[in-house]
Amino acid sequence: MKTIYSIICMVCLLCGFTACNDDHTGSINVGGSCLVESFELNNQFKATISHEKRLIKIKVPETFAQKDDMVITSLSLPAGASANLKLGDHINLNADKTLRVTNGDLQLEYQVSVRNDEALLTQFLLEGVKGAINQDDKTVTVSVMASSGIDLSNATFEAVVSEDATCSPASGTKGNFTEPFLLTVNDNTATNVYTVNVTLIQAPVAIFVGDAENVEALNDEEKAAAKWLTSNVAGSAYLSWSDINSGSVSLDKVRLVFFHRHCPAYGNYNGFADAETGAMAALPKMKELYQNGVGFVLQRSAVNYAIALGAQPEDSYPNNVWGGNGEGSDVMGPEPWTYRVADINHPLWKDLKRSTGLGDDRIITLDEGYTICNTTSQYGFWGDYPDENAVAAKTGGRVLGGDGNVSSWELKNAAGNYGKGGIVCFGTGVFDWNSPTPYTSVYHDNMGQIMLNALEYLGK
Repeated sequence: MKTIYSIICMVCLLCGFTACNDDHTGSINVGGSCLVESFELNNQFKATISHEKRLIKIKVPETFAQKDDMVITSLSLPAGASANLKLGDHINLNADKTLRVTNGDLQLEYQVSVRNDEALLTQFLLEGVKGAINQDDKTVTVSVMASSGIDLSNATFEAVVSEDATCSPASGTKGNFTEPFLLTVNDNTATNVYTVNVTLIQAPVAIFVGDAENVEALNDEEKAAAKWLTSNVAGSAYLSWSDINSGSVSLDKVRLVFFHRHCPAYGNYNGFADAETGAMAALPKMKELYQNGVGFVLQRSAVNYAIALGAQPEDSYPNNVWGGNGEGSDVMGPEPWTYRVADINHPLWKDLKRSTGLGDDRIITLDEGYTICNTTSQYGFWGDYPDENAVAAKTGGRVLGGDGNVSSWELKNAAGNYGKGGIVCFGTGVFDWNSPTPYTSVYHDNMGQIMLNALEYLGK
């Protein structure tokens, strides 16, 4: 038994040695190291090496355009190690390359990445209000409600800049925004100066409405939707239901109301009406807007507000609902979920980025790596709703789309017509505004285009 115990201890000890390096392929010769010590290109561009990220990053000037033929002029490895890339190799680094280092039975892979200096402002917030950035002329436009109470002479701003860049004045400090404010972004050879202009809104043309006192107090999903509107539609603003009720903001020029409610799903209209006290308190003024030809976009649980406005019968609430407050559900893979539309020629689907591999009736609003919370308020085909025709008849509206269900529909305006002053209900979870995980936007930009289309269709 003692001999067997000794053998087990020896095996465990050997496994312990091999576990000291994450990327091993064997368990015999593990005494060396595979950590790259230095790396240089073209005798002048020294790398910054992150062993944790397995990243060898080389910065080159902003205007450098010869990444297709770069020479490894320095490569220092530990004793006994070798690599697939060697000193003197000419390599094309327009795309990242893999450097594979081997030492005995140990192996590590690094990504070699050459990046131009870049000095871009990617996000700007003034006291929580998101600005619209124009990269062509390097301007930022921030639309602030005149009634917001923000002291523009001493307002705090937050700036997000491209990787490795810095900004001056620094993010998180205060500035005088009663006049054009200059923000300098720098990354070695790259420098850009952005001019921030603040526009005071007396009477908004489009509003996002919600329970919170301000945008920053909304949940992440609603916040992302609200910030999209205020940073992409000139003259738009966030208003709380309290703002609506107080009459502190003129609604005379409003053409579109955007109500996106991300919350526990309501199984019937009464549940919605009992819980959404702010929205129901503001109902008289919202009904007045609807009667006067203002369009509404309602998303998720907010689709029930169409009933409150009198645009569809009280007993026609969605019968297939789920979801909650939290973020995080399915993560999109290489083939993100798609959405079937009833009529691809409908004005809402104009100018969307399409995939040639899909059918003519499908659109995409998600991307690989995007995490969808998938809260949904739709009509499943059972009970009173056996098919699309039944949904249309029950709601008095027109089906926009869905997959084996109706998850988006539109309702007529107060005069009995579709279009200007009507209501669009997006109950589908595929129309999602916030991902808690990083992703590269390809098709998610379609969300914004759909909203711009809705503004033109409902509020023109």
